[in-house]
Parts: sequence; structure tokens; C-alpha cells
Amino acid sequence: MTRIHRLLLPLAALLALTACGGSSPSTTATPSSQPSTNFGTTLLAQVTRDGVGGCWGYTAPDGARYALMGTAKGVLVVDLRDPAAPRVVEELDGPTNTPQPGIYWREMRVHGHYAYVSAEQTNVRGGVMVIDLGGLPAAVRFVRSFTPRDGQLNAHTLDIDPATGLLYLQRYSNLPAPGGRPLPHDEEPFGSAGSGSIEIWDLKGDPENPAYVTTFNQNHFVHDMTARNGRCYVAEGYDSAYSIWSVADPRQPALLLRWSTTPGHFAHNIWPSGDGSFVATTEEVPKGVPARLWSLNGSNPPTPRGSIRLGNGTPHNVQIEGNRAYLSHYAMGLVVADISNLDQPVILANRDTSPFTGPDYEGCWGVYKFPGQPLMLGSDIQRGLFVVSLAVP
Repeated sequence: MTRIHRLLLPLAALLALTACGGSSPSTTATPSSQPSTNFGTTLLAQVTRDGVGGCWGYTAPDGARYALMGTAKGVLVVDLRDPAAPRVVEELDGPTNTPQPGIYWREMRVHGHYAYVSAEQTNVRGGVMVIDLGGLPAAVRFVRSFTPRDGQLNAHTLDIDPATGLLYLQRYSNLPAPGGRPLPHDEEPFGSAGSGSIEIWDLKGDPENPAYVTTFNQNHFVHDMTARNGRCYVAEGYDSAYSIWSVADPRQPALLLRWSTTPGHFAHNIWPSGDGSFVATTEEVPKGVPARLWSLNGSNPPTPRGSIRLGNGTPHNVQIEGNRAYLSHYAMGLVVADISNLDQPVILANRDTSPFTGPDYEGCWGVYKFPGQPLMLGSDIQRGLFVVSLAVP
């Protein structure tokens, strides 16, 4: 991001901004002259787009599957009923006023037949976009965008707890309500150490008009969070820490645990196992830091276990289903690892999405695994949507 130069951040922070979408495409990466390392996967299809951010999937009540992906234009919705012949249903307009050409970070989650999309841009449909997927496969409907409680339109990430219908929205401000010091435009997309919070919005009553519940984890950097089964797992970015919260009472989330990772590392994302006994994390900065596995020990510090990395690449995000970890691994593409033995993860599959190689921040940014299905999506910053079939059990 050109804005980082005006902020004069220290080197570690500068690297973090580049990693989270700060460099223009191909700024530092080196094109690969090596053959693909693909194994355990079959590429079914690719839908080319640029300015790509996150991706997610939607399974309709009839079992039909669809992909959603952030693009330079907005949000791409793709019909995957025949995954080898995907059909673009629509590419909805979203906010586009990025100060860095080619960088349009968006994340999306689905609850019921609605998708909720965050963006770091703030103009057309700025705020959290609400999209009705109920008309698929024929069409989708943009419902509205709602403004976060603190009045700042942009957000890097969001997540939804399927068990509770609560949406968690990452904030760069500490403000629980409009007012106070507005963030300068240059500061909004990434915040600073010791500054940030999470807003909770309730989707159950009226999914088209979410209701604000509360703001928590104030005065801690928030980069990403995963909400599952009444708990919120938070990656605290520049604070080089992770935290876990009980949201048994959504009005008063309670801190259960906070622990530090390596000082100077950027705590990027965190994902719990299905039973909540362990988590996987990615740190992203410095380059080439593996994804880590941690056994949870109640209120005591977690126990570090094994790690996951393909070659000398940099894992970006990790998700867990059963005893498998699914990673978007930047220049190395999509990676699947067996984590049955937390101390010795085994890489089972790879699908390279990028012509680049090494630890740089180019290539695969988002990953989504359809639950219970050997079908995975990847979103590549420069090359678009990848639809992949998994050969691994």
C-alpha cells in the first residue's frame, strides 16, 4: 500500500502491511521456473479475475454449491452445480476507492441464504454488504450495506458463528459508538498495535437488518477472528498475541485466555478444531513463518505442537475440518495437511495457483473447503478463482 510510506511505520509493521494486501501484484515475487508441485488434487476449473481477495462457499438447501469471491469490481457469485463448468451468476458492484491499484481486499461469510461481505474500500455500497442468495441459481439480490457501530465503513475481516447466528466484525478503532476521534483515512485499513476491537451483530431476528449487540476486545489490535460454538478466537496482529473469548452472554463477552506468539511476529489468523481442543494459527510476518498447531489447556497457556509449511512459502490463512488443515499458502497455492498427529503434520495435497514461488506475498489469498465434500476453492490475487477436487480421503 502506498499509504504505508506516509505512515512511516517500523520495518516489521511495513512487512505486515505488505503481507495483508499492501504490495501491488508482483512487486517482489520471482516467477517460478520450476514445474508445479501439484499432487493429491485435480484442477476442475478456473474463473479468471484480478484484484482478488477472499473466497467462500454456499450450499443451497437442495445441495447445489456456489462460490463467492471478492474481486476488483465487487463480489463474484459462481454456480458450481457442474464444478468442471462453472457459470458466473453475477458480479455485484462493491466499494472500489482503493488508494493502491489492484488491491481490493474483501472477505465474505454465509449464514442461511445470506452472504455478508466486508471491504477495506468505502465508496459504493460501503460498509458490510448484505446479499440474498435465495434466488439462486437464477440470480442474487443486493439487499443493503450497513454501517458498523463505530461509524467507520471499512473492515478487513468478519466471521459468523453458525451455532449462534452472531456476526463478528473486525474494527481498527476502539470506539463502541459513533463519535470520538475519527481515524485518518491512511490509518483505517490497518490500525496500529494496541488499537482495535470487535463488534457483534445479531443476524437471527432480521438477517437483512442485523442488530448491533456490543463491542469487545477494545484496545487490542484485531486482524482476524473465527467464531465457533459460542466462542470467538482472535488473531491480534501487531500485538503478537491470540485470545479466546466466551460469548455465552453476547452482551458481555468474557476473556478466557490470551497468549503471546514470537515477539515481532504478526498474529494473522486462528482456527479452532471442531471439538475446541486445539487451534491452528498463521503469522505471515516475517516471511516464511509456518502455520502452527497449539493444544489448548483451559485457562493455562496452550502447548505448542507441530507446524505446517510447503517449501519455503508463507502460509496466509488456515482452516480446519476434522483431522485436516486447509491452507491458502500464497505462492505455493492451496495446501492440505493431515493433522491427526499434532506433533507431526503431513502434507497430503497441493494445487499451485500462481506462477510465482518462494516466501513472497503473491498468489493464493483465500481458501474454502465445502464441508464433507472433496471440493475446495482457492482465490488467487492475480489469477482468480480455482475450483479443485481433492483425491485425499
